[in-house]
Amino acid sequence: MAYLGESFGALTSGAELTDDEIAEVLRALVSSDGRVQCLDLPRGRLWIKRQGSKVLPVLVPLQGLAAALLRIPYLRPSPQLAPEAMQAREMARMKAFAAKGFPVPTVLYASKTAMVMDDAGLTLAHRLKVLRQEDPAAHDALLVQAAEALGRVHANGLCHGRPHVRDFFLRDGEVGFMDFEEDPASAMPLPMAQARDVLLYFLVVSSVAIEPHRTCPQALEAWSQHAPAAALRELRGLTRVIGRILPLARLIGRVHMGSDLRRFIMATEFLTRAPLGAAEGSNIAKAGQDG
Repeated sequence: MAYLGESFGALTSGAELTDDEIAEVLRALVSSDGRVQCLDLPRGRLWIKRQGSKVLPVLVPLQGLAAALLRIPYLRPSPQLAPEAMQAREMARMKAFAAKGFPVPTVLYASKTAMVMDDAGLTLAHRLKVLRQEDPAAHDALLVQAAEALGRVHANGLCHGRPHVRDFFLRDGEVGFMDFEEDPASAMPLPMAQARDVLLYFLVVSSVAIEPHRTCPQALEAWSQHAPAAALRELRGLTRVIGRILPLARLIGRVHMGSDLRRFIMATEFLTRAPLGAAEGSNIAKAGQDG
């Protein structure tokens, strides 16, 4: 980290650190090797994220094997890279989102394998937890708002890779995005990766929504208002694939219904019933309510 001092402030947005705060961050960087570290300073909370300490999930190689054997390209995991390459990929993806006008965390410093970021505020997951008790209507409206933002992401030629409410935040009322480690577009065509985004997000919506019979169709319609035609076509293909798996999933659920399986069944049941044509977007919400 010989260039540490030179790099501070190079990627800031007008939120410079004082000399004492830089010294505090330096101490944190050299005194710990944890993957994610929180650091509270007088100016506010910062986050340190390191790439070198990531442990490859056991299921990732199995996921890649299943994708090859079953010929389901949607299952292909993002390529696992060396720490420096992982850092470069995540930084590049953050810059790509920012260049299209989407809120992302402010990076105050980045080395080859670590970055220091401003706190982006409460995640959507935290906000939803509060709203569930205080304002159920606003709770589900936030899920729809995030789906609309994901549609705009796709319309701008991007995909998130791991679209979950714990990786979304609000800035000035607009949905922002963080944690860009996953890059499925490097393992499959972009429209396919965008369709995968939709499935992963609806694993959340279908299980978290207070009124899923209303909120799921509204969220899909909000996404489809911006979604590229190619992504809609791929989503139709994806729903055909997962629809074939649904009977087996239900059968397994009779023996043991884990939370992940329950989310998969709920999301798949909705997506396989929903009209997914570009011209049918305005009918999605009505179809969901009638069903």
